[in-house]
Amino acid sequence: MPATDTSKGYVPRITQLDSVFLNSEAYSLIKSQLLTAVKYTGQTFVTKLEPEIDAALQYILLNYTVGHHKSSIGQQLLQIKYKDSVSFRKLKYYIFVLVIGKWLKERHSLIALTVTKNDSVKNVTGRCVDLLEIGFRIIQSFNLLLFLYKGSYPTILERIFGLRHASADPSSSRAISYTYFTRELLWHGFAELLAFVLPLINLQYFHSTMKKFLPSFSEDKKSSGDNLDMKFDLETTCVVCNRLPVLPHTFGCQHVACYYCVHSSYAANPTFSCSLCGHQIDSKIQIVPAYMPKLGS
Repeated sequence: MPATDTSKGYVPRITQLDSVFLNSEAYSLIKSQLLTAVKYTGQTFVTKLEPEIDAALQYILLNYTVGHHKSSIGQQLLQIKYKDSVSFRKLKYYIFVLVIGKWLKERHSLIALTVTKNDSVKNVTGRCVDLLEIGFRIIQSFNLLLFLYKGSYPTILERIFGLRHASADPSSSRAISYTYFTRELLWHGFAELLAFVLPLINLQYFHSTMKKFLPSFSEDKKSSGDNLDMKFDLETTCVVCNRLPVLPHTFGCQHVACYYCVHSSYAANPTFSCSLCGHQIDSKIQIVPAYMPKLGS
């Protein structure tokens, strides 16, 4: 783009898209904190009124950001805003349509059930809503292509209400060094390499091998060198995951493991051995259920 566009407050396409994603991430973060605060009071009430809670929370956020400062949370982080020519009344209408539209999408079945008890009417309403959503997504796809071509209005509602983005500080230039791009490319390349390599590593074998070198290995091996009876009480943990065993199984020594842990470890590594005493499983037949003795016996 020419330099004159930057001097007039030109906003790059990537910045506008990033602001949309940041808005959704910020809303998800605030909602998760809200759910964490009320998780001890029971989730039944929150689950029943989740669409209303979403609508109220979203309205509050948009009203105190876009409605008062002409910029959302994501836009403020990226130092952009809606143009000064956009009136606050238009922004109020934009917030109302955005919030009510999402609420109607979630509550259309309940509204149809409240208005009429006829199941056919409810089914027709559901199909109409589905068709409207499909049409909206198609229009949204065309709007994205048009946005990539012209560089304005990343969402449909912004195009309908004529909400154009502008730089909050036109005098500041958006400069990103090549060092930043190089670092990002290297990091993404390393992440892709890990995503390709990690599934090829036998983590169960690596875990069991590393546990053999723990300091407790020699002591446990001395104490369990003889053929001792299985030790299984309320404080017994799985030799693989170190948690309370789920469907505990034994495999020839005095230690136990979860059903999934021992079977997955043996399937991944036929030479799997107990990480505490070094006992090796010779055959899958050795893996049998373990039973907890009765208390007081």
